[in-house]
Amino acid sequence: MKLSYIALVPTIFTNIVALLRATDNDIHFNSGRNLLYRLATSEIVCYTKRLGGHWVLMHREPTLELIT
Repeated sequence: MKLSYIALVPTIFTNIVALLRATDNDIHFNSGRNLLYRLATSEIVCYTKRLGGHWVLMHREPTLELIT
């Protein structure tokens, strides 16, 4: 996933990703399974991990894994 239109906050250790913009591009967040997925194909885009009050996007190698 190419991240664009993200906010860089120099005093915070991470960038902010707008889930609304992801939803507009058919990518949805499932907090129960800790992942972002493409709604049309159920393809997992990336996994997430909750660290404190933040959700961290975790890199994964491309696969054809589908959520069920």
